[in-house]
Amino acid sequence: MNEIRLDKNKIECFKGEFLHPSLDVKNNVAILGFRFIAKDLKEKEIFIATMGENIAIHQDNHFEFENKRYFIEIKGRLLARIEERWDLENLFTFIEGYNSAKLNALYPKKIFEEIKGLSKKYIELEKEEDYSLITSWIIGTYLFPIFSAYPFLHIKAPKQSGKSQCLNFLKQLCFNAVKAKPSLPALSDTVDSLRGTYLIDQADVLKRKGSEELMEILTDSYKKEGGKRRIRFSEKRGGWKTIEQETYSPKAFASVGELSEDLADRCLTIPLIKSKKNFPEPSEESDDWKEIRGNLYKTFLTQFSLLKSSYEVFKIHYRQNSEIIGRDLELWLPMETILKLNTEEKELNQLRKRFRQLYGYTEYEPSELEKEAIKSVYDSFDEKEAVLLRPQEIRERINEDAWEDKCLTLHQKDIRIGYIIKKFNLSSEKKTTNKGVAYLFEKEKVEKINNLYCKDENNTSLSSLSAESSENTDKNPEKISENSNATNTPQ
Repeated sequence: MNEIRLDKNKIECFKGEFLHPSLDVKNNVAILGFRFIAKDLKEKEIFIATMGENIAIHQDNHFEFENKRYFIEIKGRLLARIEERWDLENLFTFIEGYNSAKLNALYPKKIFEEIKGLSKKYIELEKEEDYSLITSWIIGTYLFPIFSAYPFLHIKAPKQSGKSQCLNFLKQLCFNAVKAKPSLPALSDTVDSLRGTYLIDQADVLKRKGSEELMEILTDSYKKEGGKRRIRFSEKRGGWKTIEQETYSPKAFASVGELSEDLADRCLTIPLIKSKKNFPEPSEESDDWKEIRGNLYKTFLTQFSLLKSSYEVFKIHYRQNSEIIGRDLELWLPMETILKLNTEEKELNQLRKRFRQLYGYTEYEPSELEKEAIKSVYDSFDEKEAVLLRPQEIRERINEDAWEDKCLTLHQKDIRIGYIIKKFNLSSEKKTTNKGVAYLFEKEKVEKINNLYCKDENNTSLSSLSAESSENTDKNPEKISENSNATNTPQ
């Protein structure tokens, strides 16, 4: 048999960076892409790219910078029309001035205050800090590619409180914003082509049956690497083709009720209040939105490098002090990166506190039954480090008042207990015994879950409160006795 030799010189891969045509940041390069109608009435693409200290305009889909090749992946994507988003004369004047004088001629704080002022003109929020938070979120829609995750925005309010007005305001200012009904095609086309901000009104419908696939994509799309969607379609020449669309982008939801727990856990919730004012409509004629959007584009092109560096510094800072952790931190970091550039330290601390308060609205609050189930498992350990329990044994420890549905049979209650164990990942192992299914619980694991979810109003875990009370009784029985007597003394 003849030996087959591989000629490596015949297989050459592209050595460089791929860029999204609408908005992207790679290394020291930032890019914005649009389409326009040329003099010959043909539709063409135009790309504005910051490369180091200069800004250039490209019409080709490839270029080189600092000995690295860049390729713009258009792949049939339909970009935003520049005539609708940015004034061309304003763009050319800005680039010429920036490159010749090497001056920004741009003051991020001034733009921040302008957008904050506009938000007060069109919507009424609960607290002053909320205007700064929604302003930083708007600015962040132009910068989200530099972040590994970006929070969703949830506009929550009763009917006729201005939710649609708020979304219309966001539509004018956010990057390539599209207001559309929730559907997979609309989501993936908006995000994959435009990297646009996806605005969903009446988001309560997302909880309805039939929205499961969309919800699965949505909940994962707050992360840069999440929410990929594969589409398989037939080609005209026959055969099938599979493409992958990205869904990571800023998203805003407006609803009367709560969002699903998974979606809410990725949101900054901004409550609206019903105002007695008559706010103007944020229409095309009400303000020079092109000029304002132009300033936001300029902010992206001139500030991305500074903000990208700040973001990485903040990540290291929080990793070391653990002041904020988990998804709470993941969603706060982009906001702090933008706010740090535009606010004083004292105000930033207040905004951090307000963000955590608003994000706390979305943190999952277990039902009384779930709390009782967790606590009953935790109380089963005594001095043991592990226990084996059947759902029936857990159910028997639960107060009957915790069951909202009084018509459940014992078997149905045991099934519900099994669901709670699975939902909170309480057990370490599932076993089959001669008495049926049982679960192995480890004290350390259950204790963490108990301390996390079973809190009283003072944010103290119920079990630790009980233990502390018992400890105080052992240490100072006379004091407890005195308190008991005082309680029984007539006033």
